[in-house]
Amino acid sequence: MSKASLVIVLAEDERHQRFVRHYLGRLGYERHDLRFEALPSGRGSGEQWVRERYGPAVEVYRERVVRAKTALIVVIDADIAAVTDRLQQFKKSLEDRGLNPRADREAIVHLIPKRHVETWVLCLNGQAVDEETDYSRNADVEHFIQPAALEFFAWTREGAAVPPHCIPSLKAAIPEMQRLE
Repeated sequence: MSKASLVIVLAEDERHQRFVRHYLGRLGYERHDLRFEALPSGRGSGEQWVRERYGPAVEVYRERVVRAKTALIVVIDADIAAVTDRLQQFKKSLEDRGLNPRADREAIVHLIPKRHVETWVLCLNGQAVDEETDYSRNADVEHFIQPAALEFFAWTREGAAVPPHCIPSLKAAIPEMQRLE
């Protein structure tokens, strides 16, 4: 299957963006193939910013995909909520704009780490984690983002064995990333 000519990334913060950039680099995407939506300025809520821009981003994706292969990756932490709560928020966002729900065939990827992306990064680097503890202030995370993204790439390959230490929100993200291929 051919690659998208453009991947639009809507993410909460720089760590989310770096994780996705390294993953997409492993898929063969170059910087000019990627469009990272500008991050919110200041110290406001990144998750709220993503939720507010989700509907418009889906509209842009759907307008562009009719003329060129396009993908949209949305990365938002579940925080203390359930992953399904974030999915419901996305669904409602589309309903509120009069848009159809995400179709199975659409290359709209939802990556929703529970609790934070740092939980995924540590898990992908072989550390024992749970989805209730806040790992966002772990100083080692910065150094582990690239290897985590490359390990996630390996886990998303067809027929890959997912290790038993894989946490549920990360396991749910595997078929999401396969929407790109």
